[in-house]
Amino acid sequence: MIIQNHAADGHGKRALPALALGAAVALYILAALNRSLWSELHEALSASRNMEGFWTLSVTVCCRLVGNLVLILALVTWPRVGKPLLAALILVSAASAYYAQTFGVRLNEEIVQSIFETQRAEAAAMITGDAVRWILLFGVLPASIVLLVPLRFLPKWRLLGWHVVIVLVALALMILPPMVAGRSYVYFERNHRGMYDVFNPYAALSGTFHYLQREVFRSKATMTPIGMDATLDPVPAASGRKRVVVLVVGETARAENQSLQGYPRDTNPEMKRAGAVYFSDTWSCGTATTVSVPCMFSNMTREKFDKPVAKAHWNALDVLQHAGVDVYWRDNDEGCKGVCLRVPNDDLTDAKVAGLCDADGCFDDVLLTDLPERIARMRSPALLVLHLKGSHGPAYFQRYPKAFAMFGPGCDTAEVQTCTYAQTVASYDNTILYTDHILGKIVDALKAAPETDSAMMYLSDHGESLGENDIYLHGADWGTAPTQQKHIPMLMWLSPGWVRDNGVSLACMDRRRVQPASQDNLFHTLLGFFGTKTTVYKPELDLLAGCRS
Repeated sequence: MIIQNHAADGHGKRALPALALGAAVALYILAALNRSLWSELHEALSASRNMEGFWTLSVTVCCRLVGNLVLILALVTWPRVGKPLLAALILVSAASAYYAQTFGVRLNEEIVQSIFETQRAEAAAMITGDAVRWILLFGVLPASIVLLVPLRFLPKWRLLGWHVVIVLVALALMILPPMVAGRSYVYFERNHRGMYDVFNPYAALSGTFHYLQREVFRSKATMTPIGMDATLDPVPAASGRKRVVVLVVGETARAENQSLQGYPRDTNPEMKRAGAVYFSDTWSCGTATTVSVPCMFSNMTREKFDKPVAKAHWNALDVLQHAGVDVYWRDNDEGCKGVCLRVPNDDLTDAKVAGLCDADGCFDDVLLTDLPERIARMRSPALLVLHLKGSHGPAYFQRYPKAFAMFGPGCDTAEVQTCTYAQTVASYDNTILYTDHILGKIVDALKAAPETDSAMMYLSDHGESLGENDIYLHGADWGTAPTQQKHIPMLMWLSPGWVRDNGVSLACMDRRRVQPASQDNLFHTLLGFFGTKTTVYKPELDLLAGCRS
């Protein structure tokens, strides 16, 4: 009995047994599309070579991985849907394999969320010629073969029986060897859990499932206000001077390449000239925008951050707006990740400004085209948030005008793996220099209004890997991510009027700038800027609390 309505699949003995095709796809994915997994596994097992029961551990790990893949394929190898699902798994595995092998990208939940939420221009920058050629050769071609090959299926009850047997064998491979290996496997699994982030197609399926579970299928929680008791300090307002804070949220800038951090290239000349206070030991909440931006504006610390919980509660912008601050968000990046939904905002990523915007997006100067007028229109006290595109990769060369290509030769392609490390770093450094230019223009605009007490604060959402240890971009699990993805720049500039009217000690700030800081400080520092009194404010997390008289 043949259970398939495609004519090609009814050619009797010439048709391939469906389960044989499933086995062939499993072998192909394991052998050709999991090189990063086997490389990482070899390195991890080599470090455990002197461990008692080493060979038992090695066999156990391999059995568990093979069992995982066999289980996945057994669940999709069915009439009518089997071939399309197998082809889809090959395509997903091929794409995942390319970015894992080329950039060291790990398909954890945060990266999967970034894929779903990224904008068209950002996604296009990742689709390079090398990526297309790789996916065509190792994804589209074998997937097409799977779709074209004629299949024959067993009668439905025999087919069901075989699937039950295969599932049981897969489960046995996943469960029994770890029981034999005992504690050695438990320790290995705990210390090398990250290997599943490069295991194809498990990583993509797992990440997608958890993303959909959390963001799509999870019941929408009722919005819970916090800081409803928030009021503003009337003392600075009594002076009659307007108060304005400009918060600049950077993108993908790492501390390591800031001259204010000690980097030999002069990447921060404008902020050095302005006398900005640079906090040299600052760390991000996450390694991807989808985590860091909601986290930094929430009142939760990194250790306690839960995105769905944060999404269902007010953030710093909501509390300040409720207290009476005029809040406005302007975006030139991937959106505000839900942070600005309840405050006035505009998205300039698709703006049409001659000389600043093209098909690939806009330079960050677009955020400043009417900055003085915008600030003048805002009532006091005011908070203007500017979300930069900053140093978003891998097309670093597209993030700055040619006039800022000061370091070179650079990497003028999104295929950074084809450039030398020095070229990639040069282009990246130019993005840092351009961001410094943006910050300088903001400070100049604030200086041009001496009757206004003003402050500017800048911090990046996360850092970036530029090829160190063959790792590129960002998005690694925070606990195992390299420091380049977590150590970020943060700085402040305060006008003389702000320092005077708020009793700020610059000597105190100079001492504070070398002490540990993180994005945990942002919520409370923003509230502190405006003297906000509320039970959710924690002065110990306000960067300036100890420096105001």
